[in-house]
Amino acid sequence: MVENTAQLETEALKELLEVAVELKKSGVLGMLKEFLTDFDGFMTSIENDPSLFRLVGLLGAVVEAARKLDGAQVAGLKKNTEDAVYCLFNSLSTTEPGKAKKVGLFGLMGALRDPDVQKGLGFIIALAKNLGGCLNKTE
Repeated sequence: MVENTAQLETEALKELLEVAVELKKSGVLGMLKEFLTDFDGFMTSIENDPSLFRLVGLLGAVVEAARKLDGAQVAGLKKNTEDAVYCLFNSLSTTEPGKAKKVGLFGLMGALRDPDVQKGLGFIIALAKNLGGCLNKTE
């Protein structure tokens, strides 16, 4: 029993250190430290940042929209958002806006032969169809 407890404590400490490393990498650990050591200064920096007030307003709108969804819709939204945002971020990390070329009608027609372009457009078209259907219901 004592051996199991010691092993459990060792595993817990290892896992805690892994979490601490990830918090440090993400910058969250520094924010937590600032929050705990200089709460007033931390709050002042938040109060003086107008972009945070805008963000809070937007988050309020997102929360209100999410309240209208049922559990299955929220589960689907979570999975689809994770997948789509991952792919978007992955694409943005490798696509340099300054290197994008102008594409005309013939370039577009040529690009449509690419299966990746077809898949991306298929996603956008499916999203547009679902968005339009929802907008029609809210009129």
